[in-house]
Amino acid sequence: MAENVCLEVKDLTVAYRGAEKPVIKDLSFSMKEREILCLYGPSGKGKSTVVWALTEMLGAYQAKASGEITLNGKTLSYSTDRPLPKGRTFTWRDIALVPQSSMSGFNPVYTLRKTLMETMYACGCEGGKREKEERLLALFDRVRLDRKALDAYPHELSGGMKQRAAIALAILFHPSLLILDEATTGLDLLIQAQVLGTILDLREKQGMTILFISHDRALAESFCDRQIAL
Repeated sequence: MAENVCLEVKDLTVAYRGAEKPVIKDLSFSMKEREILCLYGPSGKGKSTVVWALTEMLGAYQAKASGEITLNGKTLSYSTDRPLPKGRTFTWRDIALVPQSSMSGFNPVYTLRKTLMETMYACGCEGGKREKEERLLALFDRVRLDRKALDAYPHELSGGMKQRAAIALAILFHPSLLILDEATTGLDLLIQAQVLGTILDLREKQGMTILFISHDRALAESFCDRQIAL
C-alpha cells in the first residue's frame, strides 16, 4: 500500500444549533492511498456528521465546526467557529459519496443510462455521445453490472444491482476518495458479498481510497484495513 496520505482530518469538532454538546469532538484520523478504513458505531454517534463534514455540507444542517480536513493536500474545511458554507458544488472528481438509501435515490422514470448521461452533461464531462457511451459501458463492466441494465428502470433491478449502479454513479469521474455510507445495509449475505467484492475491485484496479461507514463492527473488522470507533 502506498504511504502517501490521501485524507487527513485534524481535531474535527461539530455541534448542531441548540445542542448542549458537540456530536463530534476532536476527531482526528488520516487515510493512506488505496486504504479501506471503516468508521463504525451505533446510530447517533456522528457517522453521518463526519460524512457531511467531508463533503462540506454541514452548513445546510445549521452546524458549527472547527478543525481541518485536507484531501490530497487541498483544504476542504478550515479551523473556524462559524457555520461552514452551505453545500459546495463539488463535481465528484476528488471525493464522491454513495449515501444511505442510495438504492432508492434514482429517478423512477429515468433509465440508468439517462441518469448517468445527464450527470456527465451536468458536470461538464468532455467528449461526444459515442465517447460517453463507451465510458458507461466500461463503468458497468467495472462494477460487475450487465450492460443491458443501462436501459433498465430502477424498479426492474434487484437491490444488489441498484447498489452497484449507485457505486457506478459515484465513480463516474474517478474520485480519489469514495465514501460508502452503510453500503450493504438491507442486503442479504450473498448480495452483500457481491457488493463488497465490487468495492475491493475498485481499490485494486482503480487505486481508490475508500471510507466505509457502518454500524456493523464485525463487518468492519473482517473487510476493512483499519477501523475507527465513534
